[in-house]
Amino acid sequence: MTASELEAGITAAAFRHAMGHFVTGVTVVTSVGADGEPVGTTANAVSSLSLDPPLILICFDRESLTLQALRVHGAFAVNMLADGQRHLSVNFARRGLAAAWEGVGHEDGATGSPRLHGAVAVVECTLEHELPGGDHEIIIGRVRHVDTGEPGASPLVYWRGTYASLSEASGAA
Repeated sequence: MTASELEAGITAAAFRHAMGHFVTGVTVVTSVGADGEPVGTTANAVSSLSLDPPLILICFDRESLTLQALRVHGAFAVNMLADGQRHLSVNFARRGLAAAWEGVGHEDGATGSPRLHGAVAVVECTLEHELPGGDHEIIIGRVRHVDTGEPGASPLVYWRGTYASLSEASGAA
């Protein structure tokens, strides 16, 4: 069978359903817009790429406003959300919501990108490479600063189309 023949039976819905069985962490990727205002989007297509040099990989929808901003700013922060921050994930998943930052505790990081208060970890990066990836853009960032939150904080995870916590997952085993 050729690759085209293999792909022919795969629908977007079936692929999404299968990938939903892979547990992912939930992040909010932040940067600064051309107007100097903070921007952010929820992302779970995030992965460490290299230790030497330290690189991270993130996939953005081609129409992402955060993608547009980080191209101009040249830097971004990956805020790994804590279990109690589901509201931030939902908030930043809404495209172009002007009120997304209202009441959200944050401060400028070393790269000038917003760091969300309460995140279990924050990785600040500068834009290293950009590659096409189907209907997304693959961003590779050079890690410039890392910080971890409170010891023992539980991360927010996503599995089978819903949020979960590690304590819920370990209790089920």
